[in-house]
Amino acid sequence: MKRILFLTLCMLAFGFGMAQQHHWTPVENFENTMDGIGIVIIDGVEQFRGDIELGVFCGDECRGSVFPEDEVEHWFYYFSMGGVTNETFTFRLFDHALQQEFDVICENEAVPFVANDFLGDWDAPYEIIFTSNASPTTTNTTSGDWSDPDIWGGTVPTPEANVVLGANVTIGDGSATTVTVANLTIPDGITLTVEEGSVLVVTGDMVNSSATGLVIEDGAQVISTSDGVLATANKSITGYSKSSSGWYAIASSVNNMAISGSSFLTPEYDLYRYNETSLNNQEWENYKDTNISGFTSFENGRGYLYAHSSNLTPSFSGTLNYTDVTYGLTYTDRTDGLSGFNLIGNPFPHNIYKGKGGAIDNDNLASGFYTLTNADAWELHTYEDAIQPGQGILVKTTIAENLVIAKNTTEATTESSSSKSISGRLDLVVTNADNEDRAFVYFGQGFGLEKMGAFSDNVPSLWIRKQDGNYAIAHVDNACETLDLYFQNKLNSDFTIAVKSKDTNFSYLQLVDNLTGAVVDLLHQPEYSFHANGNETTSRFKLVFKVMAGVEENITEAPFAYVSNGQLILTGVEEQSSLQVIDMTGRTILRKDGASIISITEMAPGVYVLRLVTNNNVKSQKIVIQ
Repeated sequence: MKRILFLTLCMLAFGFGMAQQHHWTPVENFENTMDGIGIVIIDGVEQFRGDIELGVFCGDECRGSVFPEDEVEHWFYYFSMGGVTNETFTFRLFDHALQQEFDVICENEAVPFVANDFLGDWDAPYEIIFTSNASPTTTNTTSGDWSDPDIWGGTVPTPEANVVLGANVTIGDGSATTVTVANLTIPDGITLTVEEGSVLVVTGDMVNSSATGLVIEDGAQVISTSDGVLATANKSITGYSKSSSGWYAIASSVNNMAISGSSFLTPEYDLYRYNETSLNNQEWENYKDTNISGFTSFENGRGYLYAHSSNLTPSFSGTLNYTDVTYGLTYTDRTDGLSGFNLIGNPFPHNIYKGKGGAIDNDNLASGFYTLTNADAWELHTYEDAIQPGQGILVKTTIAENLVIAKNTTEATTESSSSKSISGRLDLVVTNADNEDRAFVYFGQGFGLEKMGAFSDNVPSLWIRKQDGNYAIAHVDNACETLDLYFQNKLNSDFTIAVKSKDTNFSYLQLVDNLTGAVVDLLHQPEYSFHANGNETTSRFKLVFKVMAGVEENITEAPFAYVSNGQLILTGVEEQSSLQVIDMTGRTILRKDGASIISITEMAPGVYVLRLVTNNNVKSQKIVIQ
């Protein structure tokens, strides 16, 4: 009798189920089934909703799927599952209102399959019991800033919370804030805005079905692994003027958004993509040129050059990229020094990094990368620097290949990937009152990055000249002892060059000003100030150094030199020893190799630093000449 009644009810349930699309598709065609009449209880509360789908599972395989029937006193689930002897079953729930599976634990685990058996009946339905696997849902009732406890009824959501917004919320209203939650749902008609400098982290599921429901301001981040999340990512643009060309290197964090109809195409705009394979000054392809094919959307992982006549905030609107992005790099043999340069971009709504362990981890890319500054210069960066959402970067590849940009927020640990050894570096920076430029010397294997010039005459340029080209990042071995340091400037201005050593010991490290003849000991005076009128030769400076692996300089308490009758007397001098005499401004005024007695009659009175470099040690001592 129960079996006949159940089949009749299943027919009724089938008619109800036709109105809703099932999330699970059960495996069928089993010879035997086991049936039941049940109710769903979550955290002790019986459920009276028609949009909760019940799935019957053997392991990860669905054996039955059904929606409930409203029978006044209960919402009954008339379920049937196919199976064989010795199999066991459990149950799962899917919420069709939120389009996600319930984060719950089923207490009805390992239910044994008994062919042709029946669980429950009308008077005593089988209780399918679930308990929440995470914190209870938190909902705000009024609009405001996320960090305001009042909008949450007194307690701001914890990182373990499941949050369903009930009113508009802003993260970082007035100050940069990082918010972490387990799950987040933004219902239709509600807006969550993440302000500049703030970060939203969703460790579980994130649900948002409207692009206007999630607004990511320029400089904000959203970290999530959920698919199908719609958002609007704003980009702040300052219009160009007589003093600035207003160029930006931009990239989209949404999936292949169409350019046509977007807010980027308001009047008086410029939009270009870079094509490394084009020659004869045809590399920058203009979107306004209707003869260019395929230039219809913002490609995932590609960077673009953009400018506008006015201050505005255009938007990338669509589905956020949530998986790794593959972008095709090109390499063309060119005569202009631009072989292998590609303008790519961050395709995600969060910071990424280039280097070992970062999102862009590739052995065939040159060290470092460039971003475009508001001062119209290609600014040099290393692995420590984040690539921000919406930011395009200029990289150099040594071969044509598909580049994988991983959805990875991990900071890189070294400049290059694992096949290259980085043992240390020199950081070089030149500054004036308004602008700066940088260059780096790596002592280890790798691919150097050629120097890119500035668009503006207001920005100084600093680079390393080697036989095969001009480099912003140069790789040399420890045997290298001199490097030509080129400097270009269009202004009559005062400048400072600063040199900082990282993870490298030197017997000596000197900067030679070829124009003035000054020699600066950078180990004691790491900065050198100078004046430039804009007409100097670019080859103004030289770095002179000797790497000493594993040797630390020490200020010895026992003196190794003394002054007597106009002479400097040294003790412990070896044939290969080298003495440097440095004044208090850091300038090397004298250098002698292998000498134990040195005349100082022409040296001005004052305090000096002596550095005695031997094969396995560096000693320093101060002396006073009267």
